[in-house]
Amino acid sequence: MKCITCSNDIEQPRVEFGMKTCKACAFRGRDVARYKGVMNWSHKTAPTIQVMSSECYDEQKKYYTPQGARSSVKNFSKNLCA
Repeated sequence: MKCITCSNDIEQPRVEFGMKTCKACAFRGRDVARYKGVMNWSHKTAPTIQVMSSECYDEQKKYYTPQGARSSVKNFSKNLCA
């Protein structure tokens, strides 16, 4: 199968997944927004991942950021990720 962008052959695993662009074209543009996610701790031992678009994540980010001076998650993340 040929790539719809550059007309080169598409790699076989990409064809099996139904993709229409080759790997080089897929990573060249990056005009497609990536999905993002957050951990949802509805139970103490069984978290789930809530996957959403980057626009939705940006809108709801304020709800997932720990607030307050005594938040252990906030203090831990600031020390490591700063």
